[in-house]
Amino acid sequence: GGSEAIHKVSSRVSKGNIVFGGREVPIEVFSKAPDKRMSITHMGTGESITAFDGQGGWLGNTGRPAREMAGQEVDAARLDADFYFPTHLKEMFTGFRVGRPDKIDDRPVVAVFAMRQGQPPVRLYFDQSSGLLVRLVRYTDTPVGRSPTQIDYADYRDLDGVKVPFRWTLSRINGRFTIQIKEAKQNVPIDDQKFVKPPVAAESGAKPSTH
Repeated sequence: GGSEAIHKVSSRVSKGNIVFGGREVPIEVFSKAPDKRMSITHMGTGESITAFDGQGGWLGNTGRPAREMAGQEVDAARLDADFYFPTHLKEMFTGFRVGRPDKIDDRPVVAVFAMRQGQPPVRLYFDQSSGLLVRLVRYTDTPVGRSPTQIDYADYRDLDGVKVPFRWTLSRINGRFTIQIKEAKQNVPIDDQKFVKPPVAAESGAKPSTH
């Protein structure tokens, strides 16, 4: 839809399911411009919450105090929460390098290495024919080296003139999960307070951290 269409949207509320470890449970995702995001996984026995309030991130579980994110956890959550990510690439990264021709699921893609000051680069893979982002790989520095997190985006649908992925799969060394959105509404009023970490206890259920 281009930059103009993207900036006509200021919020998005999505509902669907998350599949992990052979289980499938409901999930809700709340996003608000410019940089707020919360996912709530309904575990049956409670809720698991991953949130970024524009400044910092936090994780919560039903019956337990919320935990603040730290270090590179926050960097990852900030990246995911950028509502206008497609139009902010030049602001977020200090430089870009085009990689070798590649394929994802037999479809040609353009690989781009996005550089960040003092942080590991981010790999972006764009569908060669549509130009849509189909994969993002970010890295976390650990004592044993860089650990990758891969997010694959699929099932793009037109929503108010903007292409939005309705399915994304997040893969880490210790596991993976897939979120399939069933319905999404845009420009829905969302109070900023929703994204703020509860002072005493967070409602949540901690299985998959969906950031």
